[in-house]
Amino acid sequence: MENISETLSFIGQGAFVVAMLRKVLQRVDSEKKDGSYSTGSSSLPLSADDFLSLLASCKGNRASLIKYDANLKADRRDLNTPDYMIPRYCGLIRLTGTFPLNCEPNLTELINCGAITPVALHFVRNHGAVPNLDWSSHRIQVCGNVNRRRDFTMDDLKRMHSVSLPILMVSAANRGKEQNMLEQTNGFNWGAGAISNTIWTGVPLRDVLRIAGVTKVTPERQFVCLSGPSGELSGGVDGSYGTCIPLSRALDPSHDVIIAYAQNGEKLRPDHGYPVRVVIPGFIGGRMVKWLTKIEVTPGPSTNFYHLRENRILPSHINSELAEREGWWDRPEYTFNELNINSVISCPAHGDTIEISDRNFTVKGYAYSGGGRSIIRVEVSLDNGQTWRLARHYHPCPTTKYGKQWCWAYWTHDIPRRDLKGVHYLMCRAWDESNNTQPSDLTWNTSGVGNNHYFKIRVNEIGSDKVSFDHPAEPGSLTGGWMGSISGGHAVMFTKAPKLTVDRARLEFANVAREFNPLILPDATQSLSSRVSVSPVLQKQHYTPPPPGAKLYRMREIEEHDSEEDAWILIKDRVYDVNTYISEGHHPGGNASITMNAGTDATEDFEAVHSAKAWKQLEAFAIGYLDPRDNPAAESISEKDVDNSKTASSSTPASRVALTTGPVNLLQFALAHPEMYGDTLVGEAAEAEAFDRMWDGAQRDAGDAPIALDPKKWIPLICDAKVPLSHDTILLRLKLESEGHQCGLPVGYHLYLRGDRNGKKVMRAYTPSSLNGTLGAVEFVIKIYFPNDHPNFPEGGQLTQYLNAVNVGDVVEVKGPMGHIKYAGCGRLLVDKNEHIIDKMTMIGGGTGVAPMLQMIVAVLANPADKTQIKFLFANKTTKDILLKYTLDRLQRENPDRFSVHYTVSKGDEHWSGSIGRVNKKMIEEYCFPAHDSRAQSKTVALLCGPPSLEEDTCIPALKELGYENENIIQY
Repeated sequence: MENISETLSFIGQGAFVVAMLRKVLQRVDSEKKDGSYSTGSSSLPLSADDFLSLLASCKGNRASLIKYDANLKADRRDLNTPDYMIPRYCGLIRLTGTFPLNCEPNLTELINCGAITPVALHFVRNHGAVPNLDWSSHRIQVCGNVNRRRDFTMDDLKRMHSVSLPILMVSAANRGKEQNMLEQTNGFNWGAGAISNTIWTGVPLRDVLRIAGVTKVTPERQFVCLSGPSGELSGGVDGSYGTCIPLSRALDPSHDVIIAYAQNGEKLRPDHGYPVRVVIPGFIGGRMVKWLTKIEVTPGPSTNFYHLRENRILPSHINSELAEREGWWDRPEYTFNELNINSVISCPAHGDTIEISDRNFTVKGYAYSGGGRSIIRVEVSLDNGQTWRLARHYHPCPTTKYGKQWCWAYWTHDIPRRDLKGVHYLMCRAWDESNNTQPSDLTWNTSGVGNNHYFKIRVNEIGSDKVSFDHPAEPGSLTGGWMGSISGGHAVMFTKAPKLTVDRARLEFANVAREFNPLILPDATQSLSSRVSVSPVLQKQHYTPPPPGAKLYRMREIEEHDSEEDAWILIKDRVYDVNTYISEGHHPGGNASITMNAGTDATEDFEAVHSAKAWKQLEAFAIGYLDPRDNPAAESISEKDVDNSKTASSSTPASRVALTTGPVNLLQFALAHPEMYGDTLVGEAAEAEAFDRMWDGAQRDAGDAPIALDPKKWIPLICDAKVPLSHDTILLRLKLESEGHQCGLPVGYHLYLRGDRNGKKVMRAYTPSSLNGTLGAVEFVIKIYFPNDHPNFPEGGQLTQYLNAVNVGDVVEVKGPMGHIKYAGCGRLLVDKNEHIIDKMTMIGGGTGVAPMLQMIVAVLANPADKTQIKFLFANKTTKDILLKYTLDRLQRENPDRFSVHYTVSKGDEHWSGSIGRVNKKMIEEYCFPAHDSRAQSKTVALLCGPPSLEEDTCIPALKELGYENENIIQY
């Protein structure tokens, strides 16, 4: 009855949600004509019904799939990297700076989304740029010791028998930051979220090998070597990422090794291997090669650089230098293939606080093992492992017909809150069906992989009636965790702790000799600083002046070396000329990961990513030090320099007017409280006044006026005005350095705005409503997303709420301009350095997507010499959601031969004269320009700016059907 109830509950969660999911999945037979990739929008070959059935059998939460996967967009942080068009979830925690992408989800968010992880939340491990591959042209070469060599196309694979399986994927470095807190490894600061459980669809590898004539293991056929595109990375002979698995495993039907082309019922996304990858259940993620290009059957294991230098668990006294010198990397017995057993506590989360009472507190978490072994029990300890309490656990996904369990287990345990009094650590461990369990102590290895000791949460008493919880380490550069945040700076608090001696030659890392001695657990009421004795060399240092006679460089001189052709970087007050290194192309993440920081202080990004070996390599490129006059930490700065270095943010004027911050109808509030706004115009009157300023700025050439902003620096600007335009929209005007300064903003570019909300930096890109000729100020139209405005975003928009709380005289940080679309005037449109000469523009926008459209519309219409014609189709939910309607209507009224706008809303009333409904092919055909005739002199392009559901699911397919070519469909 319990299973029946669960199934009925699954079915009964709402026809509306099921319909939405069906919409996401219903592209079963709708391959795009050109075979190009569409972000997560094509299902193949699993039908929607079959997927829903499989999802139900795995107790998956389809509402979470919809929430996280339906509205992805390219992340603005990737703008100046090779990955700038990859759709990604902005909430992922990045471990290695901006590029390449290595990230994991927030642990609580991951567990709360259910047994099947949304693809948007799946952790990402990239060594470099995501390859730009195409479904129709991609080939997989099957070669080596085979009877029949063959190249497989993606359509070949699609026509073969397919399987769909829920499979857990875990990074070999899951929980790796804990090892780094003991001593820096070669790995990144992975937390406990480098794990994801999704449904993979593809062809069994054994079927592909059978076609090539490989059906059994022989002395000449021992391994299957798998590799991605050559030239993808800087390491190795051919620059490919490659590894191998035993051929016996590939041929064994019980091991379910598949060549996957779909995940959660959709084509693979670029970060996860589009168009095809290997999935090896029960193995570490590092064996599951993405962007699969070659399958080679060989008598010996892979000799690929990354197979030999990554994912090896060497003895704990071996560091990278010793491994290289003594050949430890080449010893196959240290290869890490099958996952080891592991368990983690997700609730309480790091930083949680609870009250001590007579009620129970539920501890939750996950557990897994490798090789298809099921978890048979999970235990919890409150006394440092002296006694253990049995938790409840279950596997949400069923075993295979061979009895293999390829997915994680969830577990819970109710603890009387009174039992937490006096507890130092809350710990968990798991056991699998082979009676493997987790070790009590951390064992360090230079690769930073395979960490699976007891997961320990420190319990801190707060007064007499509360306790708080600290996880061991927070992922990436996030601070917090009882093990600390400085690599190598932790004095381990296990019952048996490794005794460390400091290697003075390296200064930053502990050496590898370990002598185990008992360590008495500290009193939980003591402060962390009194409990942990960190080596002085590992503590944060005070400012150290440059050595006498050292070459000094002013910051402005460093900033001049800011291009791929001439790149300097600043790290920890030292200046490095990295041009030689760039020219050699040796960086694993590609040159873009260096040049994007050229001319700037790259300390934060470098420290987040690099190992001791990288720091040593960096030394060869040092050319001098930052001049103390440009270093705020320098004790030798004179009072005059200190005064001159102050920014507006350190002397923020007090707000002169305490304006409303919602959530209310902003315009009604302003009209009801004229005493707060004085003679300031609001609503449509304010929009009309802004229109005049915008038009004047578009007609004025800024010429040689000094530029106030910088694409590589955050500049504090003072709020000059904040005016309500509608119920949820404001006009924000920020003052530039002087009335004679310009933004330096090309038409088509945007700016980033940043501020502090709830103790965290929040930022987002906005296109100003004012054009570059508007000197002395920059203006933005901002739609405020209040809490609970949308059920999927109960907290609302963090930055927009910050901006709504900004008052006149307050400071907002601005950075830019940036962008990949530039309108140079008179029909010259530059997109990623490709020039289009046009005379007609179709524009289709949704909601706040009007901002970049308006910028270009005004630039065209304000220039009498520009004969470009524009038709704008503007979609919104309701009539009250239409931004800048007065401005658009006025532009159409005053320029009827060159500009027209048509509105469509999802919900209208009897007074509405525009269209009702979503944008569709018929609407585009009626209210936009037809595709240009390639034989004619004229050229038409389509510009899109809106949510993915508008751009990719609706507009792009319709435009192609109407004759628009790929190159003439341009997405903001």
